[in-house]
Amino acid sequence: MFQFTSIISIIFILFFYYAFESLKSCIHIIKKVNEFPGRKGYPLLGNSMEFWGSPDFIFKEIRKSINEYVSIGAFRSWLFFYPVIWLHEPEDMEKILGAAAITEKPILYQSLRAWLGKGLLLSSGQHWHTRRKMLTPTFHFNILRNFISILIRESRQMVEIIEQHLNEEMDITPMIFNFTLDSICETSMGVRLSSTKEADSYRKSVHKFGQIVYERFISSWKLIDFIFFFTRDYWNQKKLVKVLHKFSNDVIAKRKLDFHSNYEDDTDLNSFHGKKRVALLDMLLLAQRQGEDIDDDGIREEVDTFMFAGHDTTSVCLTFTLMLLANNRNCQDKIYEEILTIFGKDDREPNYNDIQELKYMERCIKESLRLYPSVPLIGKQLCEDVQTKNGYIIPKGCTAVACIYDMHRKADLYPEPLKFDPDRFLQENCLDRHPYAYIPFSAGPRNCIGQKFALMEIKCALTEILRRFIIEPVDLTNDVRCMADMVLRPHGPVRVKFMQRS
Repeated sequence: MFQFTSIISIIFILFFYYAFESLKSCIHIIKKVNEFPGRKGYPLLGNSMEFWGSPDFIFKEIRKSINEYVSIGAFRSWLFFYPVIWLHEPEDMEKILGAAAITEKPILYQSLRAWLGKGLLLSSGQHWHTRRKMLTPTFHFNILRNFISILIRESRQMVEIIEQHLNEEMDITPMIFNFTLDSICETSMGVRLSSTKEADSYRKSVHKFGQIVYERFISSWKLIDFIFFFTRDYWNQKKLVKVLHKFSNDVIAKRKLDFHSNYEDDTDLNSFHGKKRVALLDMLLLAQRQGEDIDDDGIREEVDTFMFAGHDTTSVCLTFTLMLLANNRNCQDKIYEEILTIFGKDDREPNYNDIQELKYMERCIKESLRLYPSVPLIGKQLCEDVQTKNGYIIPKGCTAVACIYDMHRKADLYPEPLKFDPDRFLQENCLDRHPYAYIPFSAGPRNCIGQKFALMEIKCALTEILRRFIIEPVDLTNDVRCMADMVLRPHGPVRVKFMQRS
């Protein structure tokens, strides 16, 4: 009896100890978070009502709040019981993005896990380190250069679509979405998304899954899995994930058979990619053969991550870049002159070296990404306290949000910040800039592994379009509204006119 009583007593002591420590931690978080300036919230709801409304309204509200506290460089919000600190100083960006060990992905990203599992985007700790090390050789320039012919072929398919709509107002968003999705599918999985029933179903599922993720993003109560389970979106998502995973699994199974029959004795990376054009999937299969810690599910997770991260971000960047070039004819003409210098009037297919020589075009893309970074916000959950530039403490367990869109438009970092000026990215103009003042691909150890591929893809598309067409504006830059989403997306169509070059 005495022994039983002792055990019960120990359990109660441990329970109250952990309850006390949890309460102490909560009080510490509340105290430190409320030291930051921020708008007054409502009981229980906090500031969550400020983020209810149409997507473009939410986008404007976030901008309004940031501008309200711009001199301080940070402010706080409470989304129900969930504390968020919004940051827009490069020094603070460096602290939360430059040290992967002190951060992990917050709850906002967990809505992607149903599709992407523990892929590179969502993993952390040793699992992330192992995968990152394994995947880095996949983006070596010797492999990237073999993708040029795919990207040019897909770009020329866009050209054929444009030729059917010459001198007409054209919404470029659906065309570019399909271009980037088709391109990343073939380069990552080695499969062309032709007009088959399976391919069409896959395209639609990617788009619909993105819509559900967005709905969860703006309806913060849906981020709680228990509540989300009772919504229609949960069951729709379940069906979509089944389609997405089946497509990937079928491709992986077929590619694996082909891989083992054609590369039975290959274990060396250099001899492997020298034999034929390979997809990123092949590199993962090779890693598996070499004994790396990745099973078939892991391969699917990384291929799906390539698909998710590689098509939407590139799509919106190319969309905004074409819009900006339409509205800045002088920059468009300079790119065309650069293209003529390299190709003349020859219609030959560009090679890797040609694409690398397009320096002014690259500066235009960088300036487009400054004004319209594909990922406008990056959230990190802190594993330890972090002090901001202005002396505030962001407590452990809190989510810090890097407001990239707003930092890129700060007048003290970029004079005349709303002006489209590619020469900001001349080498001499970048020397004194803080290394974290321009981070369209994030920064630090968890920066975007595919950024070189993305730039190459956009340059291929712009080369093929601008060789043949002059782009004229329909929607003025100031009239195009953006909306809150996982990526920076235009609210409505982005229309231009394509005119045949004489």
